[in-house]
Amino acid sequence: MIKKQAFPHLLILIFCLFLTTSCIDPYKVTVQSTQSYLIVEGAITDLDEPQTISIFETSETANYKSSEFTATITPKSSDIIPVTKAKVSVVENGKKTYELFETQAGYYTTPLNFVGSIGSSYKLIIEKNDGKRYESTEEKMAAVPEIGTLYDKYNQKGIKDNNASTGNIATNDIYIDYIDPAAERNFYRWKWTSYELQNICASCKQGYYERTGNTATSDGKCIPDIRLPGFNYYDYFCQTLCWEIFQGKQIDIFSDVYTDGQTQYDKVVAQIPVYQSNPCLVVVQQMSLSANAFRYLKLIEDQSENTGTLADTPPAPIKGNVTNTKNTNEIVLGYFSASAVSEIRYMMNRQNTIGAVKDGLFKYQNRRDPIPESVSDERPSIPFAVCKPSVSRTAIAPKNWQFGR
Repeated sequence: MIKKQAFPHLLILIFCLFLTTSCIDPYKVTVQSTQSYLIVEGAITDLDEPQTISIFETSETANYKSSEFTATITPKSSDIIPVTKAKVSVVENGKKTYELFETQAGYYTTPLNFVGSIGSSYKLIIEKNDGKRYESTEEKMAAVPEIGTLYDKYNQKGIKDNNASTGNIATNDIYIDYIDPAAERNFYRWKWTSYELQNICASCKQGYYERTGNTATSDGKCIPDIRLPGFNYYDYFCQTLCWEIFQGKQIDIFSDVYTDGQTQYDKVVAQIPVYQSNPCLVVVQQMSLSANAFRYLKLIEDQSENTGTLADTPPAPIKGNVTNTKNTNEIVLGYFSASAVSEIRYMMNRQNTIGAVKDGLFKYQNRRDPIPESVSDERPSIPFAVCKPSVSRTAIAPKNWQFGR
C-alpha cells in the first residue's frame, strides 16, 4: 500500500530503469524528454484505514541527468508534477463505486467507510481535468497468511549509504517466519515503514525562528537578519513529539512455485538504518499479490539488477495496468493492485545497537550537530518549533507507539 506519507519511490525507480544508460565506464549525460508520462501507484487493502492512490506525471520538457557516480539517468524532482483536481474512483466487483478525495496534491484517499475485502475485485478510474479518462484492469484481492515470529538482529556492516561518513550505515535487520498455504499459488510482497523521533523541527540560515502564536499548530517561519553571517545556522527544538517517516525502497517479492505449503523461516523483510539509539516503530506488511501484479514487479526488479554493462539489454518503459481509454498506445507507468495484508507493528528498543547516540537523526540528515539559538537581551525567550506535517513527518503518535522520547 502506498500511504500518503510516502513519496512514490517505486515510481522514481521506474524512471531510473527505462532511462538507464548501458556502459562500462560511467559518464555525465543530459537527456531531454519529448513527452509526458502519467504515473499511477497504489493498492486497495483489507486494512481498516484510509487507502491512498498517488497520481503524478512528468513534464514534457523534463531533463534527465546522470553523474560520474551512477549509470542511471533520473529526472529532477521538480519535473515530477502531481495531478490535481482529478475525479478518482474505485469500483468494487463491477457494481459499487467509491469516490476518492484529494488529501494533498497528487494523493487521493478512499472514504472513511471503505475497507477492501478478500475475494472482491477492484478497478481504478481516473478522469483528469483535460478530459482524459484512464481505467485499470480489475484486480482480485487474494488472501495472505499471517506473519508468525518477528525479531530483529543488529547488523554492524549494514547497507550502503552515501550520507554516512564510512559509506555504510549499520542496520537492525527484521526477520519473520510464515506458513505458506498448501495446494495453491501464492505471490507475496513485503513492505516496511519506520517512525523515528526527531528533536529539531526548524533550522534557520542567517535568521531567526518566529511563531505567530504558542499553540501546537501555530505557524512558524524563519525571519532573515542580515546582521548575522551568511553561513550562520540556528536550530530549534520541537514543541511536541515529532516523528520522521521512512519507507523501504527495495522491491521485495516472492512466488511459492518451488516452496508450496512449506513454512518459511528467517525471511529478511527489512533493514532499518540505525540513525540514532532512540527506540523506533517499525511497521512490517506481508501482502498478497495477483499473478499480474507479481509479473509487473518482477520485470522492474529484474531490470534494476541487470543494467549497466554492454552485455545487458537496454531497458524499456514498463507499462502498468492503467490504460487511456481512448489511446491504448499511451504508456502509463505504475500499477494499481489489491492486496490482503498481514501487519505487525514492532516497537524496536535498539538496546542491541553499538555506537549509536540519542537524538542523532538530525546530525545524520544534516551532517552537523544542531546549533540552538542562545537567549539574549533582544531574544529573552527562544521559541519551540512546530512539527509541520508532511509526506515524511508527523506530530500524531503512530499507532502502537509505546514510549516517549
